[in-house]
Amino acid sequence: MNVVAITFGGGAPPISALTTILSGLAVALVAGIVLFALNWLREHLTTKWKRNSEASVLAFTIASQLDEFISQCSDVVAHGYDFDEQSGNVMDAAKPTKLSLSNDLPWSVLDKNLQHQIRSLPNEVDVANRTLDASWREEHIELLDVLQEREELYAQIGLKALALNKTLAERYDVPLLNRRDWHPEKIFKSSLENFATHRAIVKNLSSKIELPDLLPPTSSAELSRRHMALSADLKAAADRRRVP
Repeated sequence: MNVVAITFGGGAPPISALTTILSGLAVALVAGIVLFALNWLREHLTTKWKRNSEASVLAFTIASQLDEFISQCSDVVAHGYDFDEQSGNVMDAAKPTKLSLSNDLPWSVLDKNLQHQIRSLPNEVDVANRTLDASWREEHIELLDVLQEREELYAQIGLKALALNKTLAERYDVPLLNRRDWHPEKIFKSSLENFATHRAIVKNLSSKIELPDLLPPTSSAELSRRHMALSADLKAAADRRRVP
């Protein structure tokens, strides 16, 4: 007896081993890339969060030191000197200012430009103090002149410190100090405006004041007499040089 097998449709071609291997490799490669991307993203976000956290802590530390320094600058500007009630002599009434920023702080977490501005502030204080020392060593210098020069320099430095504090607050969410009725910015700006106004008045007056000629006028006859006398003296001197 013969058995006839009838098959309807075509059979699928067998999958080669190479195709199977390539498919497995592709799946493994995609999975590896996805895992690498996820790990990189996690590390990046963790590093960024840690950097921001460190920057916020450092910014708060610096802002606290700047607040103290701003207070010192305000005292120098507003109460830097006084006058003795009996003698009327000027007296230095300000305490020394101090701003020390440690090199051991994690400065790299801050913006580079901001970091340089903050770290250069103590150097500006040193330059100001050296300028005052040089002024004090000048001859015929008055103590009041040196103290007023100090007031102007520290008003400028105080405004820079305030600007840096404001930048730290904006970038790193550092809370600004509640100064209540004390407004150092107004103190610094008012001092600088007074100096600018004083210089403008002095310049304006200097341009209008004509100093009188304290010497009496010289007549033409007197000038002629002096010329003749000078000529005679020159001739006599020349004759003496010719005598052996």
